[in-house]
Order: sequence, then structure tokens, then C-alpha cells
Amino acid sequence: MGIACGRTIKRVIRSMQTLSKQMGASIASASADKAEAKAIYRLLANPKVTPSVLLQTHRKATMAHIKKREESVILVVQDTTTLNYTAHKKTEGLGDFGASPHHQGLLLHSAIAVTTDGIPLGLLDQFVWTRPVEERGKRTAKRQRPIEAKESYKWLKSMDNSCKNQPKGVRYVHVGDREADIYEFFQHALEKEQDFLVRVVQNRRTTEACKLVDAVKQTPPAGKICVEIPRDTRRNLPKRQATLAIRFKHVHMTAPMNGLKTPKQKATIAVSILHVREETPLSKSKPIEWYLITNRAVTTLEEAIEKVSWYIHRWKIERFHYILKSGCKIEEKQNRTAERLEKQLHVYSIIAVRILGMTYLARQQPTASCAPFLTEEEWQVLYRISNKTSTLPSVPPSIKEAVDSLAKMGGFLGRKADGDPGVKVLWRGFNRFYTVLEYYQHLLP
Repeated sequence: MGIACGRTIKRVIRSMQTLSKQMGASIASASADKAEAKAIYRLLANPKVTPSVLLQTHRKATMAHIKKREESVILVVQDTTTLNYTAHKKTEGLGDFGASPHHQGLLLHSAIAVTTDGIPLGLLDQFVWTRPVEERGKRTAKRQRPIEAKESYKWLKSMDNSCKNQPKGVRYVHVGDREADIYEFFQHALEKEQDFLVRVVQNRRTTEACKLVDAVKQTPPAGKICVEIPRDTRRNLPKRQATLAIRFKHVHMTAPMNGLKTPKQKATIAVSILHVREETPLSKSKPIEWYLITNRAVTTLEEAIEKVSWYIHRWKIERFHYILKSGCKIEEKQNRTAERLEKQLHVYSIIAVRILGMTYLARQQPTASCAPFLTEEEWQVLYRISNKTSTLPSVPPSIKEAVDSLAKMGGFLGRKADGDPGVKVLWRGFNRFYTVLEYYQHLLP
């Protein structure tokens, strides 16, 4: 289903602009007046404005970014996060999640297109679902279900959705954490002529005498790689440099013995397995250790280093979730139904991925224009404030200039030791900037 008319599209865009101004605020607080808040609530209640329609509009922009890049490989990073709405007792349609049967909320699965040098381009897929309370504790029964009836089918579904209208000459590499270590996922990728790069959790059988993990551990180290490990907010670990020893081996892993067998199931799948382990871990911390599998060629140290660097970009989706929860405060948003909450979630996801893209584009391509992210009025007002001048340049500033200016408004000091601004100071800067922008709009003729 498409949006009925251009007027509704404009309403969606205006609503996103309004909510962008105060990401952490409620709809009522972010709106200029009651009429604007009422218009946004009407939009969320409009049955023609479905979650798929909201995503479709953004997805077209993501596809345009991919085509414009003219790169041969794009990473499609998938991940799931839980959204806790236990305190929202009056919201209808929420489902079960978490350790307690009293917890209620939504589950969100997203797929973000990321360049191989780490620039997020936008969402390719996103969907929300709920777990029925009656399914709690039925893990054994779930094993005998077909993959289509399992929650883990989300990985295959998102792969299919992400690949729609895939540009010719562009290979997608679907990147996932240990939750994506699913035999059917690997098989599905091969059937769809897709590539995958997944962290292993299961020590699967192979056609050799030893299992998957044991096979690669027996090989001598091929070399080392020095990588930047992003800050881990959950374990309160700082961003740091780590030296990893790399091993790799080509093997044929075999289908699992347990679970439901299907006629289409492949007996073996050819993969390269990589083992990376940190040589000098932080004090009192476990060393970083990953086992990664891919159907991409890994025959040299350079190819192995390439795959490890790709996997590190999986953290971009963790930062996306961080912006969504801490910046947009999505778990504090309220609505009457889970369906309307889902629409709200998609709108804020587009806002969050915009901030994510700006942050990393400024680091990787600092001279790129800020025009794709800021309107003409926005960059002009930002330039005047930052440079304390009424004289404007003939072209928009670079993305780095814009991000630095916004970050400083969010409290970033910009000292040499501070490094590049992160997503937190950027969303704070946006909130303050839009307050200033409103004053400009009222004062200027």
C-alpha cells in the first residue's frame, strides 16, 4: 500500500522535522502548539500511513545513497533490540519479553546499510513484533518447528526485504552477531546469492575429523591486526586500540543433526572460519575473542583482515540503538496502541540513523557537503551562529564543519585530546540548535 497523496507525505516530513527538534521530548512538548501535536497524533492514527509506508519512503533515500556511492560491497548489518514498555499499562497490544512474565514491550529488528569503511547510509529494513505470553517456556517444542515458524526467521526475512531492488554490481554482505548463527540463514543466503559474515556461537560439525572451532584453532597464526574497539557502554569500557592475532581456515560445515529436516537442506556448506584473539587485554578483562564465518573468499592475511574490519562495523547498529533509546528516549514515548507506537518508532528510527550517518561521515569523509543532512535554512543559521557573522559562503559547509558546530552546541569542547565528537553530543547539539533556530525564524523577516 502506498501513501494516498502528496499532502500526507508532506505531513510525514513535517512531523519528522518537528520531532527532530526535541528528540527526547513527548509529542506534545516537541510541538509548537496544540494544533501541531494534534496533527501528528492524527498522522499516527491514519490507517493509510502504515509502518511499511514510513519505511518505504526512507528506504528509497537509502537506495539512492547506495547507488551514488558506486561501491562493489555494502554491509547490511542486522540486529534486534527489546523495547521496555512495562510502565505503560494502558497501551494495548504489547507483548511478553524479558525474564519476568510481568514485563511487556516490543521487539525491533533492523537492517542498516553501511559502507565497508564504516559510513551508515540508512535503513534497508525494519520491523516490529510481539511475543505472545503463552509462548513463554516452550523452547523444546520450538526446535521441531520449521524455520518460518520460529522467531529466528527474522534474519532470513530481513535479508529478503533488504535485497529488494539491490543495485546491479553491488554485493551485499549480511553481518550478524552470534544470534545469527543459524544453519538455515547460511543456506538461505546461498540460495539468494547473498554473502554473510556472522560471529559463531556453535561449534558445528565439519567434514573433517574435528569441529569448526577446533579446526581453526589448530592452524598457526597468519598475522596480526591492530583495530579500534568502540566504547562499550553496557560494560563501561572505553574506546581503545587492540592487537588481535588472526587465524583462518576453509572448511565444509555439515547440517545439524537435531531439529527439523527439510528436503531443501544442504548437507554441507563451504565457509571460511576466522579466529581473532586479543594479545594484550585490559586489566581484569577477558580478551576479545571472535570466531567468524563467511562464504566470502579468505585465502590471504589481507582478505582475513578485511573481513575482521567489516565485522567491527557491526557496532554501528549498537550506536543506532543507543541513539534511539538514550537520545530519542523511545521507551518513554506513550500511545494508546502498540500499532501507533510502532509508527512512532519508525519515525524516530529515521531520525536516529540520520544522526548516526552524520557522525561517521564527518570522520571518514570530512570534506563532504552537509547539504544532504541539513536544509538550506539550517546550515545557514548554523554557520552564522558558529562563525558569528552575517556573511554566508556560496556553498554549504563541509559535513565536518557542521558536525563540529552542532557538537560544540551540545557541550563538545573540541580539544586535541577529545578526538571526534560522538553521537551523544551531536543529538544534544541538535536539540539546542533547533531552539535557537526557532528564535531566528521569529526574529528574521
